[in-house]
Amino acid sequence: MVVFVDLDEEMEPLHVLEARRLAAAAAIATHGLEPSSRELNHELEKPMGAPIVSVAPVPSPEPTPAFQSTATEAFGCYPIVMSIAEHIDLNTLDSLARTSRQVRRGLLQYRSILLSSTLHCSNEGTPVDPESTFRFRARAGNWYYMEDGRNYNGKSGSCARDLVTECRRCRTVVCRNCAIKPPAHNALRERHRRLCNPCIKAPIASLVNSALEPETPLMDDAVRREICRCDIDGVWLCQPCGRSMRGDDHEYQRIWKWRAHYGEVLGGLGTGIGEGDRGVICGRGSACAGAKERENETDCDAEDAAVSGANLWTATNQVHLDTVRYERTPSPQLGPGYERHEIEGIGGCVKTKLIRMVRVGACVPEWDDEKSHHSILRREVKGIRRSWCGWCYGVIPGEADLKKVGATMRQL
Repeated sequence: MVVFVDLDEEMEPLHVLEARRLAAAAAIATHGLEPSSRELNHELEKPMGAPIVSVAPVPSPEPTPAFQSTATEAFGCYPIVMSIAEHIDLNTLDSLARTSRQVRRGLLQYRSILLSSTLHCSNEGTPVDPESTFRFRARAGNWYYMEDGRNYNGKSGSCARDLVTECRRCRTVVCRNCAIKPPAHNALRERHRRLCNPCIKAPIASLVNSALEPETPLMDDAVRREICRCDIDGVWLCQPCGRSMRGDDHEYQRIWKWRAHYGEVLGGLGTGIGEGDRGVICGRGSACAGAKERENETDCDAEDAAVSGANLWTATNQVHLDTVRYERTPSPQLGPGYERHEIEGIGGCVKTKLIRMVRVGACVPEWDDEKSHHSILRREVKGIRRSWCGWCYGVIPGEADLKKVGATMRQL
């Protein structure tokens, strides 16, 4: 049993209050006696010269005000509380208990089971690899080394419970120890990707989630959750999603620098760049609203080498490395077939081309002022035009979208 004592409250001892309560009860009981008998008893009991003391009844304490509603009463129900605790972390649970006294009272009765039922990191069951810890701990969460395309699956330490949420890109639940460290503030301008005209004209609800109705307003909670807030709430990405973030940004910037250097006309002759499907594709890629099926040719030797290199980096021990390097099982997919075509090159060299149909996004518009001033994605960086975030794969509203609802980015 726990006894709470308020030392700041000034009140008399308990035996004094009990004596006053008994005296008040006796006075009420003797109030109905006759005046003669009451005066006689009073003379017999009261000593001579004793002062007359009037006992006042002790007022009952006022009830503590508490906000009560159907929502606060629901926190006293065990199934409701457990279903909520499975989707929040310890910080959110603590903030929830501070909302009102009734909510806190309902959560305290299930305190032990709630603390163990909150959101867990998806890597909590993975053991900490000492070799990976010492090798990659300095670089695992550092944004400066995010151009390294190698997949990092190790744990640099034990998982935390106080800050756990979903990855903004792949929706994998990760803790603060398994998430990447936030990048520098000046790198936020490099996350923008230009959208094509069909994606600009499409309702913003159809871009964030295909299951939503196109008429869903921007201020709706389902739409606001899918909007990019990397510049306001910070970047929260898991290690696999964040490892290639810096490399993708630099590659996209190099594409636009090359595009600004070589125009449609070179030496009085048309180059064909920017015509048809030869421009910069939409930032949404295959999910573009104006995407079309196109035939794509890939050099199989380069692709097989890239796949083999990825397998080598993902290996965790030397035995598995030797198995992948020397004892590779031949796959029938590596030979010629419906998609793989053998082409004889110069000197009788036979190469294999992989031909398949892929969805390619529509080409994005270009402006001459950006080429002349070498200001890459100036309209997207300033928020004038709607863009796509290359980090969390969320849409960034433009001025027209915000003006339509009369709000700012911080109000979303």
